[in-house]
Amino acid sequence: MIYRRYLSPRGQTIEKGIGKVAGILSEPTTTPTPTPTPTVIPYTISLIHVPKEIMEGDTTTFTWRISGPLKTIHTSAIYYGTKSDSGAFTKNASPDDTLYTGVVEEFIKGNYTVPIQFVGNTKYTKPGTYFFRGYALIDGKHYWTEERSLIVKPIPKHEIKIDNPPTNLSAGASTAFTWDIYGPSATTGFTAIVAAKESKPGPLDNSVDISMTPYKVIVSEFTTGKYDVPLRFVGNVALSESGVYYFRAIAFINDKNIWSEEYSFTVQ
Repeated sequence: MIYRRYLSPRGQTIEKGIGKVAGILSEPTTTPTPTPTPTVIPYTISLIHVPKEIMEGDTTTFTWRISGPLKTIHTSAIYYGTKSDSGAFTKNASPDDTLYTGVVEEFIKGNYTVPIQFVGNTKYTKPGTYFFRGYALIDGKHYWTEERSLIVKPIPKHEIKIDNPPTNLSAGASTAFTWDIYGPSATTGFTAIVAAKESKPGPLDNSVDISMTPYKVIVSEFTTGKYDVPLRFVGNVALSESGVYYFRAIAFINDKNIWSEEYSFTVQ
């Protein structure tokens, strides 16, 4: 403390401290400590493992995870469809507000404790490109992952085609027919050329057998035996009756009848 002396009008000496009144001490000023704001941990949903390509009819597995504070929820799923619904979804967007038409519904109703990881399965029976997202309903809010896509590839199918189908045959003369069976490796014990004077147009389902058509076997070299396909076949026939005939190639593979297109020839 610094003091200065002053002379009063009566000749008395007075000492004063600069900045303070002599004999009085001031109390220090204190600032209150602020109460810390608790950190809010948000809920999140993420895709962990998802397929990019699958085969038609195969079981498809999705894995997704919900993270956040301990809580029981009742709904989570994978929503999908053939139309893309890209962009960010808000927590107000319910599944009914989206373009998705299908759902992996194993966990659509139940009691599930967050954090949790889900594994759901489904099958796609039609080839094409599908778009999907993970979903959860938490405290009345809709949580979505980003959109992903997967390709469903068609199952390789067997096909049968006649190579250069004849259009005119001479009565009684031998004519060669050539046909090819395409597709995955397999074995057939029956393939033939069948014909009739009555047409059965249009594609034939593989559940249709010869007895359900007007056709009869006219090239029969490969109706018994064992043949590994893919393979090309060449058989011969001589028809004596004139007229217009409708014909196809057929093969029996894996309990299915594989039919070619229908063609016609004229015997003169």
